[in-house]
Amino acid sequence: MPSRRHKSPSPSSASSSTATAVTPGAKDPAAMFAAALSESDARDKAAREKKAKDDAARAQREAEIAAHADQLAAAHRDLERAIDAVRSAKRSGRSTVEADAVWKVAKARVIELETGTPPAWAPPPVSVASIDEESTEASLDSPVDGDAVAEEQS
Repeated sequence: MPSRRHKSPSPSSASSSTATAVTPGAKDPAAMFAAALSESDARDKAAREKKAKDDAARAQREAEIAAHADQLAAAHRDLERAIDAVRSAKRSGRSTVEADAVWKVAKARVIELETGTPPAWAPPPVSVASIDEESTEASLDSPVDGDAVAEEQS
């Protein structure tokens, strides 16, 4: 025969009845899920932006390295041409002063590109303004160009 004592309600049945009731401080599960999704999207977007920024920086560094390598190769070619010009001048018995000056500039450029600093003996860099002034003065002093300039000014 069954016992006539009253049993206390089981914990699982008590919690299920209180879980369905919405307490005032609890959040809606759908809102919590939406917030989790938006946070996940924000993290993913930040990760994509960081990756794109890193890729752009890497591409920029690679482009700078390639440009430096091209400059160095061009400087080596110029140095070889200058060396050949000095040798040619010596063979033909001409003055090597100009060829030596060109060699010195080319060698200084190679050293600067390889080390990052120009050597102490390097000639001062020639500015574009001084080249323009020299070419203008030379054209004014030239008798052929002087006539043309005088005619243009008239």
